[in-house]
Amino acid sequence: MSAFRRMAGFVLILLTGAVTLAALRIDSERNFALAKQRYLENSQAGSRATAKTVEDALRSIYENVRTLTYLPSVQNLDRHGTNLGDEGRATIQQIYNNLASNVSISEVYFLPLDFDPDRFDPVTGKLEEPILQFDQLIVNARARADADDRKPRKLDNQSLQRPAEEVETYEYHELAKQLAWLKANYPDSSGIDGLNVPIIGTKELITCDNTDFIHSGNDADRSGFILSVPVFAADGTLRGSVSAIMLTSALRKLLPSSDYVIVNSDYGFESDQHRLSTALAADTKSFTAPDSKLIYSEVIPLSLNDPRSAWRLWAGFPNSRFESDVDVQSVKQFELAGYAAIAVVTLLALACWYAIARSMSMQAEAAETLERRVEERTAEIQHLATHDILTGLPNRGLLAETMDDALRSLRDGEKLAVHCIDLDRFKPVNDTLGHPVGDELLVAVAKRLRQQAGETAMVARVGGDEFIVIQLLFDSDAQAGGLASRAIHALSAEFVIQGHKIGIGASVGIAVFPDDGDSSEILIRNADLALYKAKMEGRGTCRSFEPGMDARLQERRLLEAELALAVAQDQFVLHYQPLHDAKTSKLTGFEALVRWNHPRLGLLPPGEFIQLAEETGVIEGLGEWIMRQACADAASWPQPVKIAVNLSPAQFKQQGLPLQVASALATSNLLPSRLELEITESVLLAHNEHTIQTLHGLRDLGVSIAMDDFGTGYSSLSYLRSFPFDRIKIDRSFVSLMCESSESRAIVKAVAELGSTLGMTTTAEGVETQDQYLLVRENGCTDVQGWLFGRPMPASQLHVLFEQHAALTA
Repeated sequence: MSAFRRMAGFVLILLTGAVTLAALRIDSERNFALAKQRYLENSQAGSRATAKTVEDALRSIYENVRTLTYLPSVQNLDRHGTNLGDEGRATIQQIYNNLASNVSISEVYFLPLDFDPDRFDPVTGKLEEPILQFDQLIVNARARADADDRKPRKLDNQSLQRPAEEVETYEYHELAKQLAWLKANYPDSSGIDGLNVPIIGTKELITCDNTDFIHSGNDADRSGFILSVPVFAADGTLRGSVSAIMLTSALRKLLPSSDYVIVNSDYGFESDQHRLSTALAADTKSFTAPDSKLIYSEVIPLSLNDPRSAWRLWAGFPNSRFESDVDVQSVKQFELAGYAAIAVVTLLALACWYAIARSMSMQAEAAETLERRVEERTAEIQHLATHDILTGLPNRGLLAETMDDALRSLRDGEKLAVHCIDLDRFKPVNDTLGHPVGDELLVAVAKRLRQQAGETAMVARVGGDEFIVIQLLFDSDAQAGGLASRAIHALSAEFVIQGHKIGIGASVGIAVFPDDGDSSEILIRNADLALYKAKMEGRGTCRSFEPGMDARLQERRLLEAELALAVAQDQFVLHYQPLHDAKTSKLTGFEALVRWNHPRLGLLPPGEFIQLAEETGVIEGLGEWIMRQACADAASWPQPVKIAVNLSPAQFKQQGLPLQVASALATSNLLPSRLELEITESVLLAHNEHTIQTLHGLRDLGVSIAMDDFGTGYSSLSYLRSFPFDRIKIDRSFVSLMCESSESRAIVKAVAELGSTLGMTTTAEGVETQDQYLLVRENGCTDVQGWLFGRPMPASQLHVLFEQHAALTA
């Protein structure tokens, strides 16, 4: 294994590890996002539940305080509350107990309309107090008296009035302020709508509940605020108010943690003074502003029947709590474990690859086999790819798919043109300058076609020098002709490839949708017919499809159908053209040439149907018939006259060609040495293992192998090196020019000398004149073939040549 491949393996493993790490990171981020979403959802659900708890508690306070204003015992209270009675006291006690147990209402007051905390009561001789107050301080007063022996107190457990020394006058001043506000805004009940009784609150203040302070010194429960509700007489006049003190510590107990704050910006209240360093804004912006330290924050309005103010619950959870969440910790631990696992697996993979690479580098033969398989697989992938490897243009498959999509997307009135483009003088470039130059030329042609096509057309390469352009027509059919003219003009301009100035050209055939077809297959076929007409009319031109052009296609289809029956109906005959020794003019053999005795068209030469037979697969049966018939005819000829049979490239695709030849020899009893098989260079173009094996299999039968049409292919000399041929047949194109061209004479002489050096006989084809015969003989050819010595004739006429041969022999 090469160092490059080893390094590529290491890089691939590292890339795979990196991709896996990236995938793990992406998955972890997704899981983290899901964990965060669940946390936020749970946080929101918890906040909603807390808000419901606080809302229910506050609603209970509102409803119970309002209920007190409607009690008959409260409605009938006189100036000093002496007519309350046991039943009234019990009712008030029940409501108070409900408030105290649920929300820890500290105290409940009943104020007369003319309550003034700065005025002395003439009855009691002390500063005025509410006419009725009720709380646990009546009981707690005993504890305070026990703690301070310097101030003995007399307690009345049966009275609803607190001792004078327990009065907190600053609370009463707040009560008086609220009562004054109610006098000014609600002097009678006419402003009350149903049960929508107004409640007025104060800012947070220090209450007089010292229970915990007496025992522990902690005054956390001394903070609270006062709510007041108006009390109206039966005639609708304001009689006074009912007030209650709600402890801040009681509200805090409703909250599950310090992450919640109860807010009433209208009353200037919040349940945690330490959370807010400044006074609350009316719109609570200080709670909703983004905070990088909070993972979740929300202000939840509480639905209460309070016409003067709005209660809200603020929830804010710190990032630290989110980071310690179980789901988040699980995601992080899984991510870290994944990183560790990937690192271990990657290291193991690198170690394994190193061991494998080292082992494979010591096995050269196995490496070559693997490389060959990789190359074969790569060739298959390239063959199935959607783009031409050489030019980068779409291939035939992608072209058809694109055309089908384009045709389906066209709207009424829109057209599409198909241009079939064929290069006019491309083959000589390959023959004279070689394939590398030809390939670069094709790349340059593709570039020029793309430039001329623009953005509204697509260029595809569908064959060696064949291109197809599909073009959307926006204005008229004239656009198609314009593009074709530009393409012909661009391709007619000179190319400079590897220092060679090359002039080619192009012919174009056009078919337009929907006039000339409604599918990609029909449009391409009709454009190809138009191209055929353009090439027949002189090349370098453009022709559009016409309905009459389809006649040739129909004739071809008919000929295909007739050709399929021709072998079965024995419509073929063999004609034989003689081969002579160049020096002695003696008859040495015959070349078998097939003719189709067509019942409708007469006797057709092979050029009219062989290619069609190869394309349709008929060549397999026809080739076998030619081999058997030629061997059978040659068996009756005098020895050592040989028979030469042409093999089509398509026959080499058959697995059993050597067996087929052996069977023909055995059936006819023809000596293998009298059979010569002629092949063209196109058979060796693929130069694959199967072709070489087949040639060696034929050689093992004892037959000789000849290369036909030598000099017209791509790299003939390399083929002579790849397989030891017995004969070289020089193409007639060189022989026909020997009398006029010294170059042709030099080529013929060089080939003859090459054949002599390699131990091969050389046959000059197409000898038609005596001068040509003399020249090929003088330049070293060993055999000649052509009309000068005889045209192809049926087997029944060969006896004349045999008689002449016998006479010459005698």
